[in-house]
Formats: sequence, C-alpha cells, structure tokens
Amino acid sequence: NIWVSPDYSEQVSKTRSQLLPFLFEARSQGHSAFLLYDKLVVDGIKKTLVELQAEMEERTELEVEVVNKEFEPELEMDEGTEVEEEVAARLPENPDDQVEEVYVDPEFQDNEYEDE
Repeated sequence: NIWVSPDYSEQVSKTRSQLLPFLFEARSQGHSAFLLYDKLVVDGIKKTLVELQAEMEERTELEVEVVNKEFEPELEMDEGTEVEEEVAARLPENPDDQVEEVYVDPEFQDNEYEDE
C-alpha cells in the first residue's frame, strides 16, 4: 500500500500558486527569484503575498494619480473671481505682519541677549 500526500498544506499551495505571477515578473526583469515555502524571495529579500499585493496596490494608485494629473483639465481663473477675492481678503496687507513664534530650548539659548 502506497500513500501520496501533498508536500504543502492546502493554504500554502494556494498562496504559492498566487505568488507565481510575481515570480515570473521578477525573473523577467532579471532578478534572482524563487519560492520558499509560502514566500517569494527576490534578490535575497523575502516577501509575503500580502506585502506584494500591497505594493501592487500602491503602484496602481500612483499610476492612476499620474494619469489623472496628466489628463486633468486646468481651471482657468479670470481676474476678480470670487475665490481670488476671498483669498486676497484673507491675506494681510503687509507680509511683515505675519509673526512666527519659534521655540528656543533654554539649554541652547544665549544668555548674553536675555532681557533682565
């Protein structure tokens, strides 16, 4: 009597089959890549399926942003539009009126210039 059992659990086999496209893509780009249990090793760096899917999702989002930015029509603003007037109303007349507070660590503060 001979029994044959799978080398990996069902979940690991499923993960490995989902990692295959990433493996082929990495190899086609000239990287050294192989599967190690349920992880993909590319140029000595282990990555899980979840990490790879997150990277692909980020890359896709960036591509969509770039495409949207390239094809986004520029809004033409005429002088005196409501938005322009509102922004101008919020700005101070003199830019020197804007005061920025800066925290100075007492340890580094120069004692020479302290007010008495």
